[in-house]
Amino acid sequence: MPASPIAARARDVASPLHTAALITLIVAVAVTGTIVSGAGAPGTVAPASPIAAYVPLLVVQWGLVFYVCALGGKGRSLSSLLGRRWRWGTWRRACGDLALALAVMALVEGIESAWVSATNASRSASVATMIPATAWERAAWLFVSASVGFCEEVVYRGYLQTQLTAFTRRVSWGVCLQALLFGIAHADQGIASAVRVAIYGAILGVVANARRSLIPGIVAHTGIDLAAGFA
Repeated sequence: MPASPIAARARDVASPLHTAALITLIVAVAVTGTIVSGAGAPGTVAPASPIAAYVPLLVVQWGLVFYVCALGGKGRSLSSLLGRRWRWGTWRRACGDLALALAVMALVEGIESAWVSATNASRSASVATMIPATAWERAAWLFVSASVGFCEEVVYRGYLQTQLTAFTRRVSWGVCLQALLFGIAHADQGIASAVRVAIYGAILGVVANARRSLIPGIVAHTGIDLAAGFA
């Protein structure tokens, strides 16, 4: 694969040390989350309200965005990571991005449905504790879904994919490595879920590279999370 369009936009990338610190943090948070949640182990005590699970999630997500954008050095601004955006008169691109986002959502939902049908799987404990039940919780879930969709795309498909592509000089490696880290970050949901999430991360990575933008991925990611909460 040729050089990443997203990577090519930033003449300077953050230092390897900055990226290594982020990867270490992601792995540490994943390990801690897996231990705390018990990955759905029997006897795990769920919080009284999903709101209690939303707060630390949002702190971590926005904290990571601040790290990659505010502390990432030259070329790591939020604008550079988002890539091409919609402008006046670019309705064709907007329609294309939205259509692509819907296609990604349909693909992911199809894979999830097939997985549930084939394995009779149920939600992991870490996911079950976040499902909204009341009107207030559903309203909060809207914000959580939008935040997670935005933050994870910026961190994984924006920053990490760009960095890892620059370091390895291969888009394929950048896409695959960020997807692997994306799966690890969701290890608290169980191994099977982490593998599927990694696959979804690869799909979103290919889309981000092809469109030179995070917008389709952000829209798709947000929609997928919204659907998970209101299913």
